[in-house]
Amino acid sequence: MNMSYGISVDTELMLLVDVSGSVDSTEYSLMMDGYQRAFRNSSVIDAIQSGENGSIAASVVFWSGASDQQIGVDWMLIDGAESANRFADSLSQTARPFSGMTAIGSGVDYGAGLFGSETGGAANGFESIAQIIDVSGDGTDNNTPPDNTDRAANVRASRDAALSNGVDMINGLPIGNAGGALEQYYTDNVIGGSAGGVDAFTQAALDFGDVENALVMKLQREVSAGAVASTGAVPEPSAVMLMSGALGLLLFRRNR
Repeated sequence: MNMSYGISVDTELMLLVDVSGSVDSTEYSLMMDGYQRAFRNSSVIDAIQSGENGSIAASVVFWSGASDQQIGVDWMLIDGAESANRFADSLSQTARPFSGMTAIGSGVDYGAGLFGSETGGAANGFESIAQIIDVSGDGTDNNTPPDNTDRAANVRASRDAALSNGVDMINGLPIGNAGGALEQYYTDNVIGGSAGGVDAFTQAALDFGDVENALVMKLQREVSAGAVASTGAVPEPSAVMLMSGALGLLLFRRNR
């Protein structure tokens, strides 16, 4: 792995945000409000500061159809409340660029190339042990090429290529189908890899209004995994209990 330049952080986190046509304007606003509030959450900030460097780099990419990907927020350093608020403020200033088809695999292809030297791309100003992609979406893929084939297989090919090229973990945030077919689709086709001894996972949101709650739990888990990876340590029992507790809370919420 070439890590010869850039600011050292514990994790580089790429947030791939679904803006396909199935997400209406109200749902988009709810989703983006949820992302902003999640990054202002004190528990998320504590997780960000828990690694060797006490920081992450984060970026947001909006995605829709096969040729519809755009950087919403370029890589930013987050190392505490002030910088987390700046990142959230940057999210609030973005404009929705697309509203088309759903090409999860194409979004993963695009995002994987933005990590810099760790995945063989141009320098992004940061270096880390853990490169993590976080994919949100409210539907299955219907546009990742090639055409006239199994789109789910195309998504799996994109996932596998990203992991082969240096991405460590791809996690999913399926929206609106917690415990159902969409969450299983993400489990089977989208997520993969591991970081800090934590395997890739889905953290489903019940609906767009639940994105904040789901994302807070998700960010804590994946940022903590990156923090552990940065130290090369085995997770402390307390960290394992925290992750287990978060999962138990999610199951409780689903079954209410």
